[in-house]
Amino acid sequence: MYSNLPITIFAFLLTLGLVVIVHELGHFLFCKLFGVYVKTFSIGIGPKFARKRWGETEYVLSLIPFGGYVKMAGEGLMEEIQDTGTWEERKYPLGTVEGNLEAEGIDDHIPPERHFYNRPAWQRLLVFIAGPVFNLVLAFVIYTALVFANGLQTIPFTRVGNVLADSPAAEAGLLVGDRIVVVAGQPVDDWTTIEDALLPAEVRDLAEAPPVELTVEREGLPLTLELQPLFNSENGYWSLGVEPWNTTVGLVQKGGPAAELGLEKGDVITTIDSQEVTSFGGIARIINDRAGQEIEIKWVRDGISMSGVVIPELKEIGVDQTGGRIFLEPFFTSRKVGFGKAISLGYQQTSGTIRVTLGVLKDFVMRKLGVDAVGGPLRIGQAAGEMLRWSFSHLMFFVAFFSVNLFLLNLMPIPVLDGGHVLFLIFEVLRGGKPVSQRLQAIATQMGLIILLLFMTFVIVLDVWKVTGH
Repeated sequence: MYSNLPITIFAFLLTLGLVVIVHELGHFLFCKLFGVYVKTFSIGIGPKFARKRWGETEYVLSLIPFGGYVKMAGEGLMEEIQDTGTWEERKYPLGTVEGNLEAEGIDDHIPPERHFYNRPAWQRLLVFIAGPVFNLVLAFVIYTALVFANGLQTIPFTRVGNVLADSPAAEAGLLVGDRIVVVAGQPVDDWTTIEDALLPAEVRDLAEAPPVELTVEREGLPLTLELQPLFNSENGYWSLGVEPWNTTVGLVQKGGPAAELGLEKGDVITTIDSQEVTSFGGIARIINDRAGQEIEIKWVRDGISMSGVVIPELKEIGVDQTGGRIFLEPFFTSRKVGFGKAISLGYQQTSGTIRVTLGVLKDFVMRKLGVDAVGGPLRIGQAAGEMLRWSFSHLMFFVAFFSVNLFLLNLMPIPVLDGGHVLFLIFEVLRGGKPVSQRLQAIATQMGLIILLLFMTFVIVLDVWKVTGH
Protein backbone atom coordinates (compact mmCIF):
# COMPACT_ATOMS: atom_id res chain seq x y z
CA MET A 1 0.00 0.00 0.00
CA TYR A 2 2.70 2.47 1.01
CA SER A 3 4.68 1.85 -2.20
CA ASN A 4 1.66 3.21 -4.07
CA LEU A 5 1.46 6.37 -1.94
CA PRO A 6 3.60 8.63 -4.22
CA ILE A 7 1.56 7.53 -7.26
CA THR A 8 -1.69 8.22 -5.39
CA ILE A 9 -0.56 11.68 -4.25
CA PHE A 10 0.61 12.61 -7.75
CA ALA A 11 -2.62 11.37 -9.36
CA PHE A 12 -4.75 13.19 -6.77
CA LEU A 13 -2.93 16.51 -7.19
CA LEU A 14 -3.03 16.22 -10.98
CA THR A 15 -6.76 15.45 -10.96
CA LEU A 16 -7.69 18.17 -8.50
CA GLY A 17 -5.25 20.70 -9.93
CA LEU A 18 -6.47 20.28 -13.49
CA VAL A 19 -10.19 20.60 -12.73
CA VAL A 20 -9.67 23.52 -10.31
CA ILE A 21 -7.40 25.47 -12.69
CA VAL A 22 -9.82 25.00 -15.59
CA HIS A 23 -12.79 25.98 -13.38
CA GLU A 24 -11.19 29.17 -12.11
CA LEU A 25 -9.84 29.95 -15.58
CA GLY A 26 -13.44 30.03 -16.80
CA HIS A 27 -14.35 32.71 -14.24
CA PHE A 28 -11.09 34.60 -14.91
CA LEU A 29 -11.35 34.72 -18.72
CA PHE A 30 -14.95 35.93 -18.65
CA CYS A 31 -14.00 38.62 -16.13
CA LYS A 32 -11.30 39.79 -18.53
CA LEU A 33 -13.71 39.56 -21.46
CA PHE A 34 -16.15 41.94 -19.75
CA GLY A 35 -13.46 44.26 -18.34
CA VAL A 36 -13.94 43.30 -14.69
CA TYR A 37 -10.91 44.13 -12.53
CA VAL A 38 -9.45 40.86 -11.17
CA LYS A 39 -7.44 41.32 -7.98
CA THR A 40 -6.47 37.70 -7.27
CA PHE A 41 -6.41 34.40 -9.16
CA SER A 42 -5.88 31.65 -6.57
CA ILE A 43 -5.40 27.92 -6.94
CA GLY A 44 -6.30 26.52 -3.54
CA ILE A 45 -7.88 28.32 -0.60
CA GLY A 46 -6.68 29.53 2.79
CA PRO A 47 -3.22 30.94 3.60
CA LYS A 48 -1.10 31.92 0.59
CA PHE A 49 2.34 30.31 0.29
CA ALA A 50 3.35 31.49 -3.20
CA ARG A 51 2.32 34.63 -5.06
CA LYS A 52 3.34 36.61 -8.14
CA ARG A 53 1.83 39.79 -9.57
CA TRP A 54 1.49 40.25 -13.32
CA GLY A 55 -0.26 43.45 -14.31
CA GLU A 56 -3.23 44.22 -12.12
CA THR A 57 -3.74 40.60 -10.92
CA GLU A 58 -1.93 38.67 -8.22
CA TYR A 59 -1.57 34.95 -9.04
CA VAL A 60 -1.53 32.78 -5.93
CA LEU A 61 -0.98 29.22 -4.74
CA SER A 62 -2.82 28.70 -1.46
CA LEU A 63 -2.28 26.06 1.18
CA ILE A 64 -5.51 24.03 0.96
CA PRO A 65 -5.83 22.41 -2.51
CA PHE A 66 -9.60 21.77 -2.35
CA GLY A 67 -10.74 24.59 -4.63
CA GLY A 68 -9.70 28.07 -5.67
CA TYR A 69 -11.15 31.50 -6.35
CA VAL A 70 -11.07 34.57 -8.55
CA LYS A 71 -11.29 37.74 -6.44
CA MET A 72 -12.89 40.64 -8.31
CA ALA A 73 -13.14 44.34 -7.49
CA GLY A 74 -16.51 45.36 -6.12
CA GLU A 75 -17.57 41.78 -5.51
CA GLY A 76 -18.69 42.63 -2.01
CA LEU A 77 -19.22 39.78 0.41
CA MET A 78 -17.22 37.20 -1.52
CA GLU A 79 -14.03 39.27 -1.21
CA GLU A 80 -14.02 38.66 2.53
CA ILE A 81 -14.96 35.00 2.24
CA GLN A 82 -12.38 34.25 -0.46
CA ASP A 83 -9.36 36.25 0.60
CA THR A 84 -8.93 34.81 4.07
CA GLY A 85 -5.38 36.09 4.20
CA THR A 86 -6.57 39.72 4.51
CA TRP A 87 -9.45 39.46 6.98
CA GLU A 88 -7.37 41.17 9.61
CA GLU A 89 -6.80 44.15 7.33
CA ARG A 90 -10.45 45.19 7.59
CA LYS A 91 -11.78 47.04 10.56
CA TYR A 92 -15.45 46.35 9.84
CA PRO A 93 -17.11 43.23 8.34
CA LEU A 94 -18.77 43.39 4.96
CA GLY A 95 -22.53 43.39 5.13
CA THR A 96 -22.53 46.35 7.54
CA VAL A 97 -22.73 49.99 6.45
CA GLU A 98 -19.21 50.66 7.76
CA GLY A 99 -17.82 47.55 6.11
CA ASN A 100 -19.35 48.35 2.73
CA LEU A 101 -17.98 51.90 2.87
CA GLU A 102 -14.57 50.55 3.85
CA ALA A 103 -14.62 48.14 0.90
CA GLU A 104 -15.48 50.98 -1.45
CA GLY A 105 -12.52 52.91 -0.06
CA ILE A 106 -10.17 50.01 -0.71
CA ASP A 107 -11.25 49.91 -4.35
CA ASP A 108 -11.56 53.67 -4.93
CA HIS A 109 -8.57 53.63 -7.35
CA ILE A 110 -10.44 51.21 -9.64
CA PRO A 111 -12.89 52.74 -12.14
CA PRO A 112 -16.47 52.04 -11.03
CA GLU A 113 -17.35 50.47 -14.39
CA ARG A 114 -14.74 47.78 -13.71
CA HIS A 115 -16.40 46.74 -10.43
CA PHE A 116 -18.11 43.37 -10.74
CA TYR A 117 -21.50 44.40 -9.38
CA ASN A 118 -21.63 47.39 -11.74
CA ARG A 119 -21.65 45.06 -14.73
CA PRO A 120 -24.98 44.08 -16.37
CA ALA A 121 -26.78 41.07 -14.92
CA TRP A 122 -26.21 38.92 -18.02
CA GLN A 123 -22.45 39.47 -17.83
CA ARG A 124 -22.38 38.53 -14.14
CA LEU A 125 -24.43 35.42 -14.94
CA LEU A 126 -21.90 34.33 -17.56
CA VAL A 127 -19.03 34.93 -15.13
CA PHE A 128 -20.76 32.78 -12.50
CA ILE A 129 -21.52 29.84 -14.80
CA ALA A 130 -18.27 30.03 -16.78
CA GLY A 131 -16.38 27.96 -14.19
CA PRO A 132 -18.77 24.98 -14.19
CA VAL A 133 -19.18 25.19 -17.97
CA PHE A 134 -15.40 25.09 -18.41
CA ASN A 135 -15.39 21.89 -16.32
CA LEU A 136 -17.96 20.42 -18.70
CA VAL A 137 -15.90 21.50 -21.71
CA LEU A 138 -12.80 19.93 -20.12
CA ALA A 139 -14.62 16.60 -19.81
CA PHE A 140 -15.77 16.77 -23.43
CA VAL A 141 -12.25 17.61 -24.67
CA ILE A 142 -10.69 14.74 -22.67
CA TYR A 143 -13.29 12.19 -23.78
CA THR A 144 -12.89 13.27 -27.41
CA ALA A 145 -9.08 13.25 -27.24
CA LEU A 146 -9.03 9.78 -25.67
CA VAL A 147 -11.26 8.31 -28.37
CA PHE A 148 -9.29 10.02 -31.15
CA ALA A 149 -5.90 8.95 -29.73
CA ASN A 150 -6.76 5.42 -28.60
CA GLY A 151 -9.55 4.51 -31.00
CA LEU A 152 -12.67 2.53 -30.20
CA GLN A 153 -12.05 -0.49 -28.02
CA THR A 154 -13.54 -3.71 -29.30
CA ILE A 155 -13.31 -7.39 -28.40
CA PRO A 156 -11.80 -9.13 -31.47
CA PHE A 157 -13.83 -12.34 -31.03
CA THR A 158 -17.24 -13.44 -32.31
CA ARG A 159 -17.61 -16.69 -30.37
CA VAL A 160 -20.31 -16.89 -27.70
CA GLY A 161 -18.88 -17.32 -24.19
CA ASN A 162 -22.01 -17.12 -22.05
CA VAL A 163 -25.79 -17.07 -22.53
CA LEU A 164 -27.84 -15.73 -19.62
CA ALA A 165 -30.90 -17.75 -18.60
CA ASP A 166 -34.31 -16.37 -19.67
CA SER A 167 -32.63 -13.76 -21.88
CA PRO A 168 -33.27 -12.78 -25.51
CA ALA A 169 -30.16 -14.80 -26.52
CA ALA A 170 -31.44 -17.88 -24.69
CA GLU A 171 -34.88 -17.57 -26.31
CA ALA A 172 -33.19 -17.23 -29.71
CA GLY A 173 -31.42 -20.57 -29.14
CA LEU A 174 -27.83 -19.32 -28.90
CA LEU A 175 -25.41 -21.72 -27.19
CA VAL A 176 -21.98 -21.29 -25.64
CA GLY A 177 -19.40 -22.03 -28.34
CA ASP A 178 -21.51 -20.72 -31.26
CA ARG A 179 -19.54 -18.46 -33.57
CA ILE A 180 -21.61 -15.52 -34.87
CA VAL A 181 -20.75 -14.85 -38.52
CA VAL A 182 -23.61 -12.71 -39.91
CA VAL A 183 -26.04 -10.29 -38.19
CA ALA A 184 -28.90 -8.60 -40.11
CA GLY A 185 -27.23 -9.59 -43.37
CA GLN A 186 -23.92 -8.00 -42.35
CA PRO A 187 -20.74 -10.10 -41.88
CA VAL A 188 -19.19 -9.48 -38.47
CA ASP A 189 -15.58 -9.82 -37.30
CA ASP A 190 -15.64 -8.40 -33.75
CA TRP A 191 -18.04 -8.06 -30.83
CA THR A 192 -18.71 -4.34 -31.27
CA THR A 193 -19.92 -4.97 -34.82
CA ILE A 194 -22.23 -7.68 -33.48
CA GLU A 195 -23.76 -5.39 -30.84
CA ASP A 196 -24.12 -2.49 -33.30
CA ALA A 197 -25.93 -4.76 -35.77
CA LEU A 198 -28.21 -6.24 -33.10
CA LEU A 199 -28.98 -2.78 -31.67
CA PRO A 200 -28.54 -0.09 -34.34
CA ALA A 201 -28.21 3.49 -33.11
CA GLU A 202 -31.61 4.44 -34.50
CA VAL A 203 -33.48 1.99 -32.22
CA ARG A 204 -31.52 2.51 -28.97
CA ASP A 205 -33.67 5.51 -28.01
CA LEU A 206 -36.88 3.56 -28.59
CA ALA A 207 -38.73 1.31 -26.16
CA GLU A 208 -39.01 -1.54 -28.65
CA ALA A 209 -36.73 -3.01 -31.30
CA PRO A 210 -37.49 -5.37 -34.22
CA PRO A 211 -36.19 -8.95 -34.16
CA VAL A 212 -32.82 -9.45 -35.83
CA GLU A 213 -31.78 -12.44 -37.93
CA LEU A 214 -28.31 -13.84 -37.32
CA THR A 215 -26.29 -16.73 -38.69
CA VAL A 216 -24.08 -18.75 -36.38
CA GLU A 217 -21.60 -21.51 -36.98
CA ARG A 218 -22.26 -24.50 -34.72
CA GLU A 219 -20.11 -27.62 -34.95
CA GLY A 220 -18.97 -26.50 -38.39
CA LEU A 221 -22.49 -26.01 -39.78
CA PRO A 222 -24.39 -22.74 -40.42
CA LEU A 223 -27.59 -22.10 -38.45
CA THR A 224 -30.03 -19.20 -38.77
CA LEU A 225 -31.60 -17.79 -35.58
CA GLU A 226 -33.76 -14.78 -34.69
CA LEU A 227 -33.00 -12.61 -31.65
CA GLN A 228 -35.43 -10.07 -30.17
CA PRO A 229 -33.59 -7.38 -28.10
CA LEU A 230 -35.42 -6.55 -24.88
CA PHE A 231 -35.62 -3.14 -23.20
CA ASN A 232 -35.65 -3.21 -19.39
CA SER A 233 -37.68 -0.17 -18.35
CA GLU A 234 -36.62 -0.50 -14.69
CA ASN A 235 -32.93 0.18 -15.27
CA GLY A 236 -33.19 1.78 -18.72
CA TYR A 237 -30.91 -0.77 -20.43
CA TRP A 238 -31.26 -2.93 -23.49
CA SER A 239 -30.70 -6.62 -22.82
CA LEU A 240 -29.23 -9.16 -25.23
CA GLY A 241 -28.16 -11.74 -22.65
CA VAL A 242 -25.02 -12.88 -24.46
CA GLU A 243 -21.32 -12.42 -23.62
CA PRO A 244 -18.30 -13.01 -25.88
CA TRP A 245 -15.88 -15.89 -25.39
CA ASN A 246 -13.02 -13.80 -24.08
CA THR A 247 -10.79 -15.07 -21.29
CA THR A 248 -7.72 -13.36 -22.72
CA VAL A 249 -6.05 -10.94 -20.31
CA GLY A 250 -5.84 -7.27 -21.31
CA LEU A 251 -4.33 -4.62 -19.05
CA VAL A 252 -3.08 -5.69 -15.64
CA GLN A 253 -2.92 -3.04 -12.92
CA LYS A 254 0.58 -2.39 -11.56
CA GLY A 255 0.94 -3.63 -7.99
CA GLY A 256 -2.39 -5.49 -7.99
CA PRO A 257 -2.94 -9.17 -7.08
CA ALA A 258 -3.06 -10.23 -10.76
CA ALA A 259 0.29 -8.53 -11.43
CA GLU A 260 1.83 -10.15 -8.34
CA LEU A 261 0.50 -13.51 -9.52
CA GLY A 262 2.39 -12.99 -12.77
CA LEU A 263 -0.49 -12.60 -15.23
CA GLU A 264 0.41 -10.60 -18.34
CA LYS A 265 -1.43 -9.13 -21.30
CA GLY A 266 -2.24 -11.86 -23.82
CA ASP A 267 -2.44 -14.72 -21.30
CA VAL A 268 -5.52 -16.92 -21.75
CA ILE A 269 -7.22 -17.96 -18.49
CA THR A 270 -8.61 -21.49 -18.71
CA THR A 271 -9.83 -22.41 -15.21
CA ILE A 272 -10.40 -20.85 -11.79
CA ASP A 273 -10.42 -23.35 -8.92
CA SER A 274 -10.97 -26.13 -11.48
CA GLN A 275 -14.00 -24.36 -12.97
CA GLU A 276 -13.69 -23.86 -16.72
CA VAL A 277 -14.27 -20.24 -17.75
CA THR A 278 -15.43 -19.09 -21.17
CA SER A 279 -16.19 -15.40 -20.64
CA PHE A 280 -14.70 -12.50 -18.73
CA GLY A 281 -18.04 -12.06 -16.99
CA GLY A 282 -17.70 -15.63 -15.71
CA ILE A 283 -14.20 -14.86 -14.42
CA ALA A 284 -15.46 -11.74 -12.64
CA ARG A 285 -18.42 -13.52 -11.04
CA ILE A 286 -16.19 -16.19 -9.46
CA ILE A 287 -13.60 -13.68 -8.23
CA ASN A 288 -16.23 -11.25 -6.90
CA ASP A 289 -17.57 -13.95 -4.58
CA ARG A 290 -14.14 -14.98 -3.26
CA ALA A 291 -12.73 -11.82 -1.64
CA GLY A 292 -10.05 -12.66 0.92
CA GLN A 293 -9.94 -16.34 -0.11
CA GLU A 294 -7.20 -18.20 -1.93
CA ILE A 295 -8.13 -19.23 -5.47
CA GLU A 296 -6.09 -21.12 -8.04
CA ILE A 297 -5.93 -19.71 -11.55
CA LYS A 298 -4.62 -21.62 -14.56
CA TRP A 299 -3.69 -19.92 -17.81
CA VAL A 300 -1.85 -20.46 -21.08
CA ARG A 301 0.97 -18.24 -22.36
CA ASP A 302 2.46 -18.93 -25.80
CA GLY A 303 1.26 -22.54 -25.61
CA ILE A 304 2.72 -23.12 -22.12
CA SER A 305 0.35 -23.96 -19.25
CA MET A 306 0.91 -21.95 -16.06
CA SER A 307 -0.86 -21.66 -12.70
CA GLY A 308 -0.76 -19.80 -9.39
CA VAL A 309 -2.71 -18.87 -6.30
CA VAL A 310 -4.12 -15.37 -5.70
CA ILE A 311 -6.23 -13.72 -2.99
CA PRO A 312 -8.80 -11.21 -4.36
CA GLU A 313 -9.01 -7.89 -2.52
CA LEU A 314 -12.37 -6.65 -1.21
CA LYS A 315 -13.15 -3.50 -3.18
CA GLU A 316 -16.09 -1.40 -4.31
CA ILE A 317 -17.31 -2.78 -7.65
CA GLY A 318 -20.23 -0.44 -8.10
CA VAL A 319 -22.37 2.08 -6.28
CA ASP A 320 -23.04 0.65 -2.81
CA GLN A 321 -21.58 -2.76 -3.82
CA THR A 322 -18.38 -4.59 -2.89
CA GLY A 323 -16.68 -7.72 -4.15
CA GLY A 324 -13.36 -9.42 -4.78
CA ARG A 325 -11.00 -7.95 -7.37
CA ILE A 326 -7.59 -8.92 -8.70
CA PHE A 327 -7.36 -5.92 -11.07
CA LEU A 328 -7.16 -7.13 -14.64
CA GLU A 329 -9.17 -6.17 -17.72
CA PRO A 330 -10.44 -8.21 -20.66
CA PHE A 331 -8.47 -8.14 -23.88
CA PHE A 332 -9.39 -5.39 -26.36
CA THR A 333 -8.11 -4.21 -29.69
CA SER A 334 -8.47 -0.67 -31.01
CA ARG A 335 -10.27 0.59 -34.09
CA LYS A 336 -9.19 4.06 -35.23
CA VAL A 337 -11.88 6.71 -35.74
CA GLY A 338 -11.86 10.04 -37.56
CA PHE A 339 -11.93 13.37 -35.76
CA GLY A 340 -15.62 13.99 -36.53
CA LYS A 341 -16.58 10.59 -35.11
CA ALA A 342 -14.39 11.24 -32.06
CA ILE A 343 -16.25 14.51 -31.41
CA SER A 344 -19.58 12.69 -31.67
CA LEU A 345 -18.46 9.95 -29.30
CA GLY A 346 -16.96 12.53 -26.91
CA TYR A 347 -20.33 14.29 -26.78
CA GLN A 348 -22.12 10.96 -26.17
CA GLN A 349 -19.73 10.06 -23.36
CA THR A 350 -20.10 13.50 -21.73
CA SER A 351 -23.90 13.46 -21.86
CA GLY A 352 -23.90 9.84 -20.65
CA THR A 353 -21.77 10.79 -17.64
CA ILE A 354 -24.20 13.61 -16.82
CA ARG A 355 -27.15 11.20 -16.95
CA VAL A 356 -25.41 8.62 -14.76
CA THR A 357 -24.33 11.23 -12.20
CA LEU A 358 -27.83 12.75 -12.03
CA GLY A 359 -29.23 9.25 -11.57
CA VAL A 360 -26.91 8.61 -8.63
CA LEU A 361 -27.79 12.00 -7.10
CA LYS A 362 -31.48 11.21 -7.50
CA ASP A 363 -31.04 7.83 -5.80
CA PHE A 364 -29.10 9.52 -2.98
CA VAL A 365 -31.82 12.16 -2.45
CA MET A 366 -34.53 9.46 -2.60
CA ARG A 367 -32.50 7.51 -0.01
CA LYS A 368 -32.01 4.54 -2.30
CA LEU A 369 -28.28 4.94 -1.63
CA GLY A 370 -26.67 5.30 1.79
CA VAL A 371 -24.24 8.02 2.87
CA ASP A 372 -21.35 5.57 2.45
CA ALA A 373 -21.83 5.97 -1.32
CA VAL A 374 -20.43 9.51 -0.98
CA GLY A 375 -16.71 9.86 -1.66
CA GLY A 376 -14.49 12.60 -0.27
CA PRO A 377 -10.88 13.64 -0.88
CA LEU A 378 -9.32 10.40 0.40
CA ARG A 379 -11.42 8.18 -1.83
CA ILE A 380 -11.01 10.56 -4.76
CA GLY A 381 -7.24 10.30 -4.28
CA GLN A 382 -7.46 6.54 -3.91
CA ALA A 383 -9.51 6.24 -7.12
CA ALA A 384 -7.14 8.56 -9.02
CA GLY A 385 -4.14 6.51 -7.87
CA GLU A 386 -5.80 3.27 -8.97
CA MET A 387 -6.57 4.76 -12.38
CA LEU A 388 -2.96 5.85 -12.88
CA ARG A 389 -1.74 2.36 -11.97
CA TRP A 390 -3.83 1.10 -14.89
CA SER A 391 -2.60 3.73 -17.36
CA PHE A 392 -2.43 7.48 -17.92
CA SER A 393 -5.47 7.19 -20.22
CA HIS A 394 -7.44 5.67 -17.34
CA LEU A 395 -6.49 8.62 -15.14
CA MET A 396 -7.58 11.12 -17.81
CA PHE A 397 -10.89 9.28 -18.11
CA PHE A 398 -11.32 9.68 -14.34
CA VAL A 399 -10.44 13.39 -14.56
CA ALA A 400 -13.20 13.82 -17.17
CA PHE A 401 -15.70 11.95 -14.98
CA PHE A 402 -14.70 14.02 -11.93
CA SER A 403 -14.94 17.26 -13.92
CA VAL A 404 -18.54 16.47 -14.91
CA ASN A 405 -19.34 15.83 -11.24
CA LEU A 406 -17.89 19.24 -10.29
CA PHE A 407 -19.90 20.88 -13.09
CA LEU A 408 -23.12 19.54 -11.57
CA LEU A 409 -22.05 20.13 -7.95
CA ASN A 410 -21.12 23.77 -8.51
CA LEU A 411 -24.47 24.53 -10.14
CA MET A 412 -26.39 23.43 -7.04
CA PRO A 413 -28.29 26.46 -5.60
CA ILE A 414 -26.24 26.60 -2.39
CA PRO A 415 -24.66 29.89 -1.23
CA VAL A 416 -20.84 29.78 -1.59
CA LEU A 417 -21.19 27.60 -4.72
CA ASP A 418 -21.64 29.15 -8.19
CA GLY A 419 -25.26 27.99 -8.23
CA GLY A 420 -25.89 30.05 -5.10
CA HIS A 421 -24.59 33.19 -6.82
CA VAL A 422 -26.86 32.45 -9.77
CA LEU A 423 -29.79 32.12 -7.37
CA PHE A 424 -29.07 35.55 -5.86
CA LEU A 425 -28.83 36.99 -9.37
CA ILE A 426 -32.19 35.49 -10.34
CA PHE A 427 -33.76 37.12 -7.26
CA GLU A 428 -32.15 40.42 -8.29
CA VAL A 429 -33.67 40.21 -11.79
CA LEU A 430 -37.09 39.26 -10.38
CA ARG A 431 -36.90 42.29 -8.04
CA GLY A 432 -36.49 44.60 -11.00
CA GLY A 433 -32.71 44.93 -10.74
CA LYS A 434 -32.59 45.51 -7.00
CA PRO A 435 -29.77 43.36 -5.56
CA VAL A 436 -30.26 41.06 -2.59
CA SER A 437 -28.84 42.91 0.42
CA GLN A 438 -25.23 42.23 1.38
CA ARG A 439 -26.33 41.35 4.89
CA LEU A 440 -28.81 38.73 3.70
CA GLN A 441 -26.18 37.32 1.33
CA ALA A 442 -23.72 37.25 4.24
CA ILE A 443 -26.12 35.27 6.44
CA ALA A 444 -27.05 32.83 3.67
CA THR A 445 -23.43 32.38 2.59
CA GLN A 446 -22.23 31.78 6.15
CA MET A 447 -24.97 29.18 6.65
CA GLY A 448 -24.07 27.53 3.35
CA LEU A 449 -20.40 27.56 4.27
CA ILE A 450 -21.07 25.99 7.68
CA ILE A 451 -23.25 23.27 6.13
CA LEU A 452 -20.61 22.61 3.46
CA LEU A 453 -17.80 22.41 6.03
CA LEU A 454 -19.82 20.08 8.26
CA PHE A 455 -20.64 17.86 5.29
CA MET A 456 -16.98 17.83 4.18
CA THR A 457 -15.89 16.92 7.72
CA PHE A 458 -18.41 14.08 7.78
CA VAL A 459 -17.27 12.85 4.36
CA ILE A 460 -13.59 12.95 5.35
CA VAL A 461 -14.32 10.93 8.52
CA LEU A 462 -16.29 8.48 6.39
CA ASP A 463 -13.36 8.36 3.95
CA VAL A 464 -10.92 7.46 6.71
CA TRP A 465 -13.22 4.73 7.93
CA LYS A 466 -13.75 3.30 4.43
CA VAL A 467 -10.08 3.49 3.40
CA THR A 468 -8.51 2.23 6.64
CA GLY A 469 -11.33 0.01 7.87
CA HIS A 470 -11.29 1.72 11.30
